[in-house]
Amino acid sequence: MNYNNVLKAIDKITSPEGLGMSPKRITVSTSGVPKMIKKMADDAVKFNLAVSLHSAIDEVRSKMMPINEKSNLEDLLEALQYWYKKTGSKVTFEYVVWKGINDTQKDADALVAYCKQIPSKVNLIEYNPIDDGAYQQASEQAIQLYVRALEAGNIVVNIRRSRGKDIDAACGQLANVDHAESKGA
Repeated sequence: MNYNNVLKAIDKITSPEGLGMSPKRITVSTSGVPKMIKKMADDAVKFNLAVSLHSAIDEVRSKMMPINEKSNLEDLLEALQYWYKKTGSKVTFEYVVWKGINDTQKDADALVAYCKQIPSKVNLIEYNPIDDGAYQQASEQAIQLYVRALEAGNIVVNIRRSRGKDIDAACGQLANVDHAESKGA
């Protein structure tokens, strides 16, 4: 939603006067605003696109991501197909599997069916729980269920393992840590 500033930052990062980084080494991650995805495609950007999906079932995704109420999976898919047609660049889906939320065969099958409609790959992200809240890390069996389903569908899948679990800091999830406790006091 901060489109102009994101593009300005990428221009600086990729310019010879900046870092000189190749735009193909940059990935912009979004929750999936269809009109902005189409705008990026129309602007002929050269960077990659990642979409936080977390479910390919509208009802489930809407519970986790309120944006899905305004722009459902069908709207998102249309924008992503437009993106691919204009840029020729595959989409990366970022996908966290949570215990009791999206960890069933039905969920995995829905993801495979969704991915088959657009050239894409999937990053399964291990969740780092920090408390006993509603979102808990899925079992290794659930992760492997997704891996098997995606691979059977000839969809590239990577598992992103959590780092920093020991300090409650993995995947951008910082918890309040008692500093005296963490220093061994």
